[in-house]
Amino acid sequence: MSIKEFREAFSEQYSGLVASGEFAATDYDRLMSDDAYCNCFAGAARAGNLEARLQLAEACLRWRCQDQISGLTEADFPLEALQKGSVFFHSEDREGHPILYFRIQDSGKTSPDELLQIRQFIGWLLDSRHRRQPEQKVSLLFDMTNAGVANLNLDLVRFVVRAFQVYYPGLLGYLFVYEMPWVLTAAWKVIRSWLDKEAQKKIIFLKRSNVQEYIAPDKLWVHMGGTDDYQYEYSPGMLTGDTAEYPTSGDECGDVEFVDAENSMQVSLPLNEADAVSLDGSQTQSFKNRSPAASSASLGSSSYIGRYMSISPADQPPARSDKLQLLAAPVESGLSREACQEALKSAPSEALMEHRLRCRVETPKPAAGSAAAASGRLPDDQQLAALRS
Repeated sequence: MSIKEFREAFSEQYSGLVASGEFAATDYDRLMSDDAYCNCFAGAARAGNLEARLQLAEACLRWRCQDQISGLTEADFPLEALQKGSVFFHSEDREGHPILYFRIQDSGKTSPDELLQIRQFIGWLLDSRHRRQPEQKVSLLFDMTNAGVANLNLDLVRFVVRAFQVYYPGLLGYLFVYEMPWVLTAAWKVIRSWLDKEAQKKIIFLKRSNVQEYIAPDKLWVHMGGTDDYQYEYSPGMLTGDTAEYPTSGDECGDVEFVDAENSMQVSLPLNEADAVSLDGSQTQSFKNRSPAASSASLGSSSYIGRYMSISPADQPPARSDKLQLLAAPVESGLSREACQEALKSAPSEALMEHRLRCRVETPKPAAGSAAAASGRLPDDQQLAALRS
């Protein structure tokens, strides 16, 4: 089936769901314009006939709208959750599939709000990966070391299974289950029943004795018998590999100013200065090449750390989703940047103050005598834009 035929059929049946609010317009537009994304459903061999493939796409767009996946960025998640390191991409299996690692011992019973945030986080990780490498399969690794019955969150596992079968069909390489305790055997029989026959063939139960058949020693964690001594330590941008840089010419982009909802705090990032960020007009920070990064300074009795989050392509000015997150915690005055960052890492969550700022782009005035100046207005792509938080 061609992508054109699939889109025509989908539009005929479901285009009205955008107006009714059951689909997000951005998700529908992506399906209609992004061939690689559309082909996930149009080319889903396991789905069978056209109607089944259309239903996969419908279910995916409903989920994306319900969980508000479209537009999520790293700045939408609490720093504590990002630092936890329970779910992240690292290493690859012997077939070259990137591994999405789940530390099951960190799981457990969650409230509906907590489960939603976890679903959003996993959805954001998968979506970010898929946008960059739509043809690349991903292997899941459920590390059940030291896990027990209380750690197996079936609602979360059901979501992960559905994500790979319905929301991203064809994305699953393997589902590795490492050192599953015998007490969870019955639970995994239930989980297996949620998978179709093709997905069931991809479940591989691993122990220390056979794990290297599927993951090379240099790609395998030390506690599994490998030589990879990787320790998760969060830094902005690492979870998705988002290192996009912006043009540095002020003539092209002007300045980026971040302001909070009450305009009580302002942070100015001049795009023609490679590494200057001013906090409250008095402190200068270092932001490396405008990639998602972190920096800190002492302002009065508090230490501030700024995280510039962006998903804008390298060849475009700042986008609507660009944000700056500032965290503050009481520290001693005169600390170095490194000491400030350590203080923020070790500060209890109740001691942290958080500011999430929206981005406002202000472009320079046109040079005298230019066409833009003669017309009395700036080109459309240089208009002052208030960007959402």
